[in-house]
Amino acid sequence: MANTLATVAEVLSILEKHGAPWHHADIDLVYLTESFLLLDAAIAGLQDLALAVPEKRFNHKRAFIFRETLCEIILVKDGKAGPVTNYWGDTVFRWNAPLLHPEPFSFCHGSFTVISGENLRKHRDEKKSRQPHRWSEPTSFDAS
Repeated sequence: MANTLATVAEVLSILEKHGAPWHHADIDLVYLTESFLLLDAAIAGLQDLALAVPEKRFNHKRAFIFRETLCEIILVKDGKAGPVTNYWGDTVFRWNAPLLHPEPFSFCHGSFTVISGENLRKHRDEKKSRQPHRWSEPTSFDAS
């Protein structure tokens, strides 16, 4: 069975029918570019729709609330040796290339891509190496 949007919808529907409602608390996105400059401007311009979350503003991440849902965006740069995220500005996480799943998914009137399964597993498996405890350190916040 292909890993498609239809497959995900079917799995969630089956789980819910069997007494396991599936509610995901947030939306996680990757942003493949060199900086958050354009994204920060977009979020600032959407104050009626998107409320920035300053407590999650880091060198590697931005977050906002959209319709009561937390949306977190991780910055991925196109490094010389492949895609990288600089957690906290000094902890390099090297993604595998290609970063994204090779086939885009069609949804409504557009299409989107998702992170490859290999990268999703790697990101989860190496969580401790990214020093997640640092989210609460005042020096970790990006004031720009």
